[in-house]
Amino acid sequence: MINKQVLKNNVVLITQSDESSKVATVGFYFSTGSRYEKEGEYGISHFTEHMLFKGTKTKTNREIARIFDRMGGVTNAFTERENVSVYCSVPVEKEENFSIALDTICDLSENCIFPEDEMEKERGVVENEIYSVEDDPDDSSMDEIARRMWPDQDISRTITGSVDDVESITRDQMISWYDEYFIHGELVVIAAGKIDEAILLDRLGKLSQKKPSVEFYKNAHFKDKVDWSSGTSIVKARFSQEQVFALFPLDWTLSYKDYLSLMVFDTIAGDSMGSRLFLELRERLGLCYSVGSFFTTYENAGFWAAYLVCESKNTVRACQSLLLEINNLLEKEISREEIDIALERISGLEIMNEINSVFLMRRLWNFYSLGFELMDTDEFIKSIRMITKDDIISFVRRLIDPSGRNVVIYGKKLSVFDRRKIK
Repeated sequence: MINKQVLKNNVVLITQSDESSKVATVGFYFSTGSRYEKEGEYGISHFTEHMLFKGTKTKTNREIARIFDRMGGVTNAFTERENVSVYCSVPVEKEENFSIALDTICDLSENCIFPEDEMEKERGVVENEIYSVEDDPDDSSMDEIARRMWPDQDISRTITGSVDDVESITRDQMISWYDEYFIHGELVVIAAGKIDEAILLDRLGKLSQKKPSVEFYKNAHFKDKVDWSSGTSIVKARFSQEQVFALFPLDWTLSYKDYLSLMVFDTIAGDSMGSRLFLELRERLGLCYSVGSFFTTYENAGFWAAYLVCESKNTVRACQSLLLEINNLLEKEISREEIDIALERISGLEIMNEINSVFLMRRLWNFYSLGFELMDTDEFIKSIRMITKDDIISFVRRLIDPSGRNVVIYGKKLSVFDRRKIK
């Protein structure tokens, strides 16, 4: 059963309890990230996330790390464009594990002290992470397509900031940021698995007064309209292969029906070994090893992408074939068989992950942030099976509009002849 409540201190608590589970997962979601940052602050959300584990008023960084090791559990954190999350997942055969884990995450959310020596060491760690992103074609390409889709806008800013940005962040800045966005900012807590709601309510109720959480899907945090850029970009990078992306904007006011249609369509298009892109571009034509599709949503923006990675000599043909296959998703109408297969794949993955409390936590956050009804696995599967062929085709015709298409080719330098052919 899923329960949502708002505590007196404005903490939003969402729980999905499973008494048969042996694991409990708790995630804290803070409303901050790279979209919130202004000049002189770039990268501060991500840097602060790193520093959460470097010591509190009652625990050293070593003690924090060993708390979860002793339980056989895990804790982690991540920063995105619109939120920072800190979560833990622990076995609860020992009843005290849940209380200890929850208390530790609460401690990280309010009592960090940001030791100067640890901050300087972690600054170097963050800078190494930035270099790692730049060296990784998958990670760096995500930053590049954001810059091409949404040029010169806060949503396209890199999550980590640059090395120069990180070098300029001061301890006083970080303490102020932590106070505004973590201690007194918006907080949504999601707990799944074998949880004790009484312990949750008691401990979370002792946290500081938070800002009331606003509804992301009503464009409450970011008032400026996000402008989408269409066209074709060929971007040189120091990698041996070419990454080819065909990107289409999503209507950020997605209805639940549209969201389900998008899930089914994405599975048919590229998110499985039986998808059209995989079977055509990899299996039949042999143009690439990596090929697929994915989608991403933000508070007032989003996109669907089809992509492949190929040798430079195949770039022109691969790009043409990718765009042709996307067009065929309209021209060669999606069949009932493809829909049935996609529905079984989605349903099967949901069923297999029903015992994965981290998966359940993330699904609850996703639905909450999109403004959808919170539902368990059975309810979700029932709802997606009600999507019709007409729903999916109608959605696809709105999504795949050539006038809004943005093609990005990112990789090894191409010949003038190939560049002209692509353009």
